[in-house]
Amino acid sequence: MVAAGGATLLAGLGGRNSAWGEAVDLKSPSAIVPVQPPGVLPELSFKNAAGQPVGLASFRGRPVVLNFWATWCVPCVAELPELDKLAAIGAVTVLAASADRRGMDAVGPFLAKHPLPHLTVLLDPASDAAHAVQVVGFPTTLIIDANGRLRGRLEGPASWSGAGETINKLTG
Repeated sequence: MVAAGGATLLAGLGGRNSAWGEAVDLKSPSAIVPVQPPGVLPELSFKNAAGQPVGLASFRGRPVVLNFWATWCVPCVAELPELDKLAAIGAVTVLAASADRRGMDAVGPFLAKHPLPHLTVLLDPASDAAHAVQVVGFPTTLIIDANGRLRGRLEGPASWSGAGETINKLTG
């Protein structure tokens, strides 16, 4: 679990947030682009920290916020504490899929330095899942309803504070 200090290490002030001191403007959740009609997603597969396969389908039954990120991506790192806060609320499942090619060799030390206790971190080292859903840049976040349908998409980092209502409207 992450201590408050872990989140504070990454958190900035006034919508600017970065582990490296670089300013990153975080978008509002209202910037999520709705997908109409809801999109059918391909079967997406990831690996967990132990290297075991995890399918997106295993998270059906609850809305999912699926974020594609990387440890080397400054906007991604700035957004992670926001996603962790959203996950802490518990209303949605928040998955953070790392595209780092070195998998846990890159992500493990990053998480040791910047703990994010509420996020479910998954690995997509060959970017197979990212390519399957046409991610063209990081971070990219997908909003998925409880039936596994794509309901919204956001490219770029966001402040997820207060996103619950927006996500409920998209997935409800």
